Amino acid sequence: MYTVKAHGIPAHAGLDPEKGASAILDLSRQIERLHELNDPSTGTTVNVCTIVGGTTTNVIPEHAECAVDVRFESAAEAERVDSAIKALKPFDERVSLTVTGGINRPPLERTEAVAALFEKARSAGETFGYELGEMQVGGASDGNFVAALGVPVLDGLGITGDGAHTLREHILVSDIPPRAALVTSLIAG
Repeated sequence: MYTVKAHGIPAHAGLDPEKGASAILDLSRQIERLHELNDPSTGTTVNVCTIVGGTTTNVIPEHAECAVDVRFESAAEAERVDSAIKALKPFDERVSLTVTGGINRPPLERTEAVAALFEKARSAGETFGYELGEMQVGGASDGNFVAALGVPVLDGLGITGDGAHTLREHILVSDIPPRAALVTSLIAG
């Protein structure tokens, strides 16, 4: 998680806009740079999730900031993106940028031990006709810290649903019994 803040120069938007340096304009251009860091082929996502700025409708904005969410599947990608974000430079030399935050957990990488654990879970599900699919997504949990210790981790064994973190988020009630059976089987196993 990162916060990128831009500090510009306020000026009257109608009388003397050329005396101002827009924090919002510079930050919007930084957002384009941030978006260019996305790399679907490596599972890397960089998303600006919130943005605020300005003071009022007739002033060149002095302040703007955005929150940046970054997800990655490998330590190498984490380093690439972290370095790029921390190296951001303003487009307008009259604007200053501040970047805070950083990597707050290691990636949960797919290892041979993780693949073997998934196969155990898949096999357990087969015993009662439950098909378990494998996928890797840009999620983050405490499992990331455990995996960094070399312990195989399966994350996302919760109830099937859709719309995570939105107003339409929901679970499929019909998935509760088979998921409970799967987790019970893994614990007993």
